[in-house]
Amino acid sequence: MATFTINEISDLRFPWFGRMSLDLWRPLKQWVYERDKGICQYCQEPTEYHKTHCHHVLELSESGSNHPSNLKTACHGCHKVKHPFM
Repeated sequence: MATFTINEISDLRFPWFGRMSLDLWRPLKQWVYERDKGICQYCQEPTEYHKTHCHHVLELSESGSNHPSNLKTACHGCHKVKHPFM
């Protein structure tokens, strides 16, 4: 699980805007999952980490960011509703 707090994430290390590498995305996704206690923030059901999606509330293409305040844990079903063609 995550071995850092959000206060330890440097703006220089994590690009809040635009695509980020998987090496940076994975710990951020893990942090969001732990913050949300493994619960889908849409249906409120528990979800397994390996089946979890980290959903951008405001999409990157719509000037959204990778900051945790713009990310929510979503189960596969709820994420599929948000993005039916992904």
